[in-house]
Amino acid sequence: MAIAWPETVNTDAYGMELVPSPNVERIEFESGKGRSYLKNSVAKKTFAFMLTMIDDGVGSEYRTFVSWWDLTLLSGSLSFTFPDLITHTGLTEYEMMGEYSASGQVRKVVQFQVREM
Repeated sequence: MAIAWPETVNTDAYGMELVPSPNVERIEFESGKGRSYLKNSVAKKTFAFMLTMIDDGVGSEYRTFVSWWDLTLLSGSLSFTFPDLITHTGLTEYEMMGEYSASGQVRKVVQFQVREM
């Protein structure tokens, strides 16, 4: 079951990049002929995007996110729900494709790479 995104952390994603995941299996026979097959009926999409979070005080947006990442999402090992990055309506289940990165002081720019489930 997917984990809910923390309520006090914004979902205003920007700078999004979209890359379809490979969805074709290619087989070559000894005769030299080859065949291609779909792995899944629809290719999964991988997204990279950024969020700006405020880090000012103990209960800040950024510190809430870090706590959620460590204790609830278990360092990114579980899937989570986030507003759909294409349609911007409803929630979609995503999984992290690695660690997040953050830069800045009070206004942190946090970068993610996720894959739809």
